[in-house]
Amino acid sequence: MINQYFFHYLVFSMNLSTNNVSVLQLNSQPPTIYEILRFALPLVLGLVTNALMNLTDTIFMGWLGAAQLAAIPFAAGIYLIGWILMVGIMRSSISFIARLFGAKEKHKIGSILFHYQLLAIMGLPLLLLYIQSFPIFSQLAQLSPMVAEYAWSYLQVLVWGTAFTLLLILYTSFYQAIGNSTFPMYISLIVLVINVILDYALIFGKWGMPALGVAGSAYATILAQAVGAFVMLITLISAENRQQFHLRYWQRPDMNLLKQIFWVGFPQGLGDFTELIAWVGLSVIAGRLGDTALAANNIGMQFTLVLFLPGLALGITAASYTGRFLGENRPELARLTTYKILSIGGLYMGILGIPLWFFGAEIARLFTEDIVIITEATYVFKVMALYQLFDCIGIIIRATLNGAGDTRIPTLFLLACILIVMFPLSIIFSLFITPPLMGIWLGTFVYMVVLAMLMLYRYRSNHWVTIQLETRAIMV
Repeated sequence: MINQYFFHYLVFSMNLSTNNVSVLQLNSQPPTIYEILRFALPLVLGLVTNALMNLTDTIFMGWLGAAQLAAIPFAAGIYLIGWILMVGIMRSSISFIARLFGAKEKHKIGSILFHYQLLAIMGLPLLLLYIQSFPIFSQLAQLSPMVAEYAWSYLQVLVWGTAFTLLLILYTSFYQAIGNSTFPMYISLIVLVINVILDYALIFGKWGMPALGVAGSAYATILAQAVGAFVMLITLISAENRQQFHLRYWQRPDMNLLKQIFWVGFPQGLGDFTELIAWVGLSVIAGRLGDTALAANNIGMQFTLVLFLPGLALGITAASYTGRFLGENRPELARLTTYKILSIGGLYMGILGIPLWFFGAEIARLFTEDIVIITEATYVFKVMALYQLFDCIGIIIRATLNGAGDTRIPTLFLLACILIVMFPLSIIFSLFITPPLMGIWLGTFVYMVVLAMLMLYRYRSNHWVTIQLETRAIMV
């Protein structure tokens, strides 16, 4: 439990961070590399912290037994498929908030937050309806009755935390949009610590808590994220913030504003959803090659999930700067900043490719001693070393376009590349290249190259400069 002194400290710290946000205000020059890294590094740490939460849950489930270990990642994956669409909508708030902040129309931000909060709350009934499809997933995966029971028990509890998780993402996006990435990082650390403590207490029945097993893990996640969302909300509604951003507890919903939020946010969420399904589909293709190929593929996938986090952080950084510079009507500075961020990302990915190319076998040995799996995973790492730069370009440019409110065409490009390039080439290459798993990942490599070129083409068309977000009629 957060004691009174700690709570007051958090509120005091947050008041300092919002009152002093002027130090992050944009000027007539693009940000320096140091300023970009100072903004991006807390984002990376926050994303890593979120990944550690999932890892912690998996470790505790392994202590319970094999059935629980099989059930929880499966149930979490099903939840993620439906949840990630709403996450994309929440993250689209950066487009509106950053632009209003850059335009010095902070008093309109409260109305934007209110409408996004409505959508976050609406996420709960939508996810409750979605998880009723669990029996279909269970039958497709041919789960044993015990694993299915554990998975369903976990999913039934986890879904009730939907509003808390979405609000936490929304408030995190708010601070990122106005140039503050440090406070959300602290909140992520707090959520992680609470989650680990409650996991141990509620799963195994420690410190007088009931031993709830798999359901305890779900309760721990909900409670930890609820605390994070609550702390962020309390700091947001301090007197000065309410005045500065014109925050309100209630207003009459503006259907035109909700329509535009959906028009911008839904394609962004759909793109995230599509990309997730694409990687799941890639695993399905690899699974058809046998257990060895699937194991090697999973090793590569685990590294992909970690390696893209700095690229995602740089993408969020570019989106925030782009929105604020567009609000100031200075797209040329937005462009210079994006190219500078691309150079940072390219350098990071290029350096990262060196150990992947030369030490792939050593990395694979961290997971297994099977020489066949190690050999196939080594080929996967070599392909990953080749596509790192293009993956970086695709992630950063797509996030930048989203930050400008350009979400529909980039999402169409993503869909087209997955359906026309990624899946067909992965299947065809796996038939003619040995080992077949390398063929699958070479198809992914071509997909990364094509997608990066299309995103660059869209960015260089300058359409994102002309996009107008209808915020003039917002009620204040």
